[in-house]
Amino acid sequence: MATYWGNRLPRPEGGACVVVEALHQDIRVIMRNLVVANAIRCVVPSHLVVVTGTDEQWSETLWQDFDVEHVRSLAGAFGASDVLNVHELAGSCGPSDVLTVHGLAGAAGVPGVFGALGPAGGHAGGAARLRPAGSGDAPARRPVPPIDPGLLRRFVDATMCRLNLVPRLPPAAAADPAYLARHARGAAFSAFYDALFDAVTPVAFVTSHVDYDQWGLAVESAMRRDVPVVHVQSTGSLKAYTLFPEKRTGQVSYRAELTRQIGDYFERAVWPNRDILRASAELVTWRAKGNLGRPSWWRAGAFAAAELRNEVERDQLRAHALRRLGFGPDRPVVTVFNHAVSDALGTNVEVFDDLARWFEETAEYAAADTAANWVFLDHPSQFRYDSTGFFEQVAERYAGHSHMVFRPSVAISKNMLWSLTDLGVTVRGSVSNELPAFGIPVIQAGWSEWSSCGLSFVAEDRPSYWRLLETSVEKAAKGQPILGEEQRERARLWLWFYRCATDVTSPLVPAWDTGAGNELLRTLFINMSHVESDGDPLFSSVVRMWERRDPFLTRFDLLSPDALASATFPLRSS
Repeated sequence: MATYWGNRLPRPEGGACVVVEALHQDIRVIMRNLVVANAIRCVVPSHLVVVTGTDEQWSETLWQDFDVEHVRSLAGAFGASDVLNVHELAGSCGPSDVLTVHGLAGAAGVPGVFGALGPAGGHAGGAARLRPAGSGDAPARRPVPPIDPGLLRRFVDATMCRLNLVPRLPPAAAADPAYLARHARGAAFSAFYDALFDAVTPVAFVTSHVDYDQWGLAVESAMRRDVPVVHVQSTGSLKAYTLFPEKRTGQVSYRAELTRQIGDYFERAVWPNRDILRASAELVTWRAKGNLGRPSWWRAGAFAAAELRNEVERDQLRAHALRRLGFGPDRPVVTVFNHAVSDALGTNVEVFDDLARWFEETAEYAAADTAANWVFLDHPSQFRYDSTGFFEQVAERYAGHSHMVFRPSVAISKNMLWSLTDLGVTVRGSVSNELPAFGIPVIQAGWSEWSSCGLSFVAEDRPSYWRLLETSVEKAAKGQPILGEEQRERARLWLWFYRCATDVTSPLVPAWDTGAGNELLRTLFINMSHVESDGDPLFSSVVRMWERRDPFLTRFDLLSPDALASATFPLRSS
């Protein structure tokens, strides 16, 4: 790696830096971040600064083996000038140190931190000499105020829910010592990231997550300084979303900004070319039936395959499924998909206070609506996100309602689920792009990355959510269509867009399913030994995204009809 990147990257001048986080234990996540960061450095010559580390709470909840020294070694192979342990440095700063830390001089454990790591933190060329803004010949910058206290509290609340695996915090949480400690730590994270972005000339911030304190506060700090934020995904080959500051429209969060931009791009580049793309979209949809790829990553093997070929087979399996669940055949079936109830709370537009409140109130609504049969499914990774038995508690409240059943999601096969469901209900789940592709309508009580692409019915507020439920159930009970043919085609085009057009195949990024072990490293070693960098589509994709300020990487030029025609699946002659 060091040989490959040492000969590929242009030598930077001055203090321009790409800042990249390595705060995840999975080497695939870190490598994806570093590869994208270095591709950006090929466009804008700059140093590489890596932030890493973990604390006891994150380790207890998520990690099995987080090794900072391994991260430091890997970052050095990618040419990092400095590797900073944000957990150690933020932990050494109390509230009285914030102003001192902001100047990067005199705070406990912080003096000279950027230069002190030297070559041990980076490549043989030595460390980038990073200085506070306004020192020496660094250009003066506009002053940036610290984080809004309400926004900081929102990040802290979401982090506490995730670390404690709870759907919401108790009313007295703000006075709890553990909460106060986490809040102080969040303030220290924010102050550290402010100091870091003010000490360099930031080209971009590259991250695997945009939520919670250790990641989200870095994203928030970068956004306040108008720094492009690149969100690299943990799926497929290589997927990354980018929010450029000049493209922002004042939405409530990073995710909300991208939701609007993705929808606008879809309308401009994908939907008008549906005739060219139709055959490719049908192929990707067929692959989705067999779950050959994500986002339904949690359903594996034959259990995940939707093998139904026509409506007759669907009706036959539907009759069997209704009998198994104790439902009569005379009412439509509404399937409500529970979420990972502590996951990334408040990070996009949602019409309920939290994911748990949405689920509870929807169950209460269903109890009074006997015009439909209701199936409530837990999240397939419920145990990773909830320690309170939330799903079971809600199920117990409605145990006496014969038109409502609560089941573990993995207890119902994809065949049965697709046959049963006449209407799906979620907040932001991937079923809202999968089900419509197979003709099943979905109501969303919030935004997802695709919810501006016209696939599903997205509620604007609570009243519109209840109206959507009521009118959809009425139509289903009368046998009237809910989902339009255009929505179905849009959903299939989205599957192509997500799984193909915005998934860049690069020899530098083995597919996610390669795993995180020796096979990954051997594959990467072979690819780096035999593939010339100027033949790698990664670099042209990053150049295209950076120069056009597109919100994502693309495998080819989606705005060129000729490129679309040559890159898509050809129609067969009849």
